Amino acid sequence: MAMESVPPNQTLHLPKLRRRWQILTLQTIATAALILLLLRMSEIYGPCDEDFLDSGGDWCPSYEHTRGLNWVDQSFDDNINDDNDGLILPRIITGIDSEAGEISSLIIPLVLCFIITGLWIFYQSRNEKFKTLTYRIIAGAVIAWSLLPFIFSWVSAMLDFGVHYPFGNSYSSMNHLDLLFQPIQLGIELFFLGVVFAPILTGLIGIWSLSRRSLVWAVGFYLMVIGIHALLTFEGITDAVSNIGLRPLPAQIGEATLYGNLISPLALELLEIAILLLIFHECGNAVIGHLQYAVMLPDASKSDPEYVRQFSNIINSHLLHTISIIAAVTVTTALALEFDSFMLNIVQLMEGSQWSGQVSESLELQLTYGKVISAGLFLLTVAGMRYVVPWQRVSGLIEAGISRLRRSVTEDYN
Repeated sequence: MAMESVPPNQTLHLPKLRRRWQILTLQTIATAALILLLLRMSEIYGPCDEDFLDSGGDWCPSYEHTRGLNWVDQSFDDNINDDNDGLILPRIITGIDSEAGEISSLIIPLVLCFIITGLWIFYQSRNEKFKTLTYRIIAGAVIAWSLLPFIFSWVSAMLDFGVHYPFGNSYSSMNHLDLLFQPIQLGIELFFLGVVFAPILTGLIGIWSLSRRSLVWAVGFYLMVIGIHALLTFEGITDAVSNIGLRPLPAQIGEATLYGNLISPLALELLEIAILLLIFHECGNAVIGHLQYAVMLPDASKSDPEYVRQFSNIINSHLLHTISIIAAVTVTTALALEFDSFMLNIVQLMEGSQWSGQVSESLELQLTYGKVISAGLFLLTVAGMRYVVPWQRVSGLIEAGISRLRRSVTEDYN
């Protein structure tokens, strides 16, 4: 009896797996989450304080790149370029001509991140000889760009004005040292761009070049930005130092008015960032984990129908679990943030006194740390329920139901 064979495009070899719709779906979800994360971070952490702007300030250390590039433009204006533009990078690339915080200022740099990601994947797939040659060409181009304009300008000026030092002269055409600092200025411009787009570029490389370290770096960068913003806008810090222009988040999360009074607008914005981070990291890691599993299989097993079927079941289940678990985490977090109101409503219904109403109006309970304590109590309650509710049995029943539904759909289709 002939052994059952698998179509060549369905084997577990890496080039075939990377074209599977499940893998491409996970990578697309992770990419979409990363782009949405950029938009939400720019919207929440990008604006400067309005009072700071009204008082004449034009730059603050917010999560936004055009203000910093405008500062570079003004600082280096008329020093390097003859077209009265102090920037080395083209303005259309930096998005500096757009209003700060507008989506149009993000489009071209975002497209460049995708292009650089493609070039990086191509570079990583080449041999060591090609990599060494590429590195030498780039390093040589940077050195030539730094030295050749300086030498050419100095020599040309000496032919016109005679021998002179390239600095400290009364005529600007006899000073040439500024040409040596063009790579440094380019580095400053890339720094302001990198504050916003470095995690995007690194995240895309992690997703499509299968780099777990890049995924972790992108998530860590965003967490660092959120932590630094929270530290610099903390009331005790802002009272001790002069206004640096950041727009602080409100100290109170606010009243729950969305989705059936389940969550407040501010909490929803912060929850969206957390969920997008979770989706990006989970889907990116899932792709890497599944492909690593397939690569470690013996070569003969990669065409075995049983292994192929098992791999398909695992990755299909992962897609369903990702959707269901993230949805459960979202609802659970929203409930945790409103756990204080839920407890007080229960007490008020049971006792019918004014005590719960007075407590709910207290400032301590409305402040952010009051919400954190409330959420911690909720999580402790949920964690304690594992000793009462057989969660493993419940999840097993849910998975069995999903499997039966999938089989019935497959039989009806056939």
